[in-house]
Amino acid sequence: MTLLQLEYFTVLSKVMHYAKAAEMLHISQPNLSYAIGELEKELGVKLFERNGRSIKLTKYGLHFAHYAEESLNQLNKGRAALGSLHETKDPISVAFIDEVGYDFLPDLIRSFHSTHPSVPLTLHQNHNSIIVPRLLSGEYDIAFTIECADHPELEPVPILEQEMTLFVPTDHRLAKRSSITLSDIGLDPVIMLSKNTGIRKIVDSMCAEARVTFNVLAEAEEFNAAAAYVGSGLAVCILPRTPLHTKYRAVAVPISHPIRKRSICLLYAKKNLSNPSVRSFRDHVLTFFPHAEL
Repeated sequence: MTLLQLEYFTVLSKVMHYAKAAEMLHISQPNLSYAIGELEKELGVKLFERNGRSIKLTKYGLHFAHYAEESLNQLNKGRAALGSLHETKDPISVAFIDEVGYDFLPDLIRSFHSTHPSVPLTLHQNHNSIIVPRLLSGEYDIAFTIECADHPELEPVPILEQEMTLFVPTDHRLAKRSSITLSDIGLDPVIMLSKNTGIRKIVDSMCAEARVTFNVLAEAEEFNAAAAYVGSGLAVCILPRTPLHTKYRAVAVPISHPIRKRSICLLYAKKNLSNPSVRSFRDHVLTFFPHAEL
């Protein structure tokens, strides 16, 4: 029994006319008659019988018609499923440091999906110290990090620079200043990021250069928590200038001494570019940040 025999039988069982069925199937009437005859031989029963000039299904034909049509339907569903599997791409695993998720990442993901709707993404927020080893192990495909890691297997691409600012409550005594130095902070309570963050490394280097020691109220594990403390009026914090500042009752005051900027890098294992989806995402990021250069 062949697939063509099932298709021929199903069409003929609906139109009940050899000439019309042959025309619909784009075959000759003798070929249709031969295919149905061979099917009947294999099944050992008559599927059709003459009724004057027309034909009708026998009781065996009526019974078989249900199974033939159901079989063809299942095969068509299988074809459709295989087509979907072929079109679906493997997800890209994208890692990012916390503050990127409140900055450009949502707009970037939205624009990528508008041009690559069939490429799924999985997003992973983590510290830089965790992201880099997982890129090397293959757990992450591509990442946004605070440092351009120096490793022969990784390709770093600086995409954005942000100035370090003093984040203060809107009613703070320094809120209306055009700029400050670290010594202007004095004994005001300060929120510090934890030691395993890139921001903390920058702030520690600033303090060492300015030779100041802060009155540390608490340490926060991530950018957003520190910003929330400032917005509540509890303390001040040194943070890079991002759109996150506008979400809290706080202002970002420029720091004139010592001046620091932090870079956001796109980072990926070079071997991952063999994956067309990863390459497409990399290229989209470079388009999104036109000043970035490989």
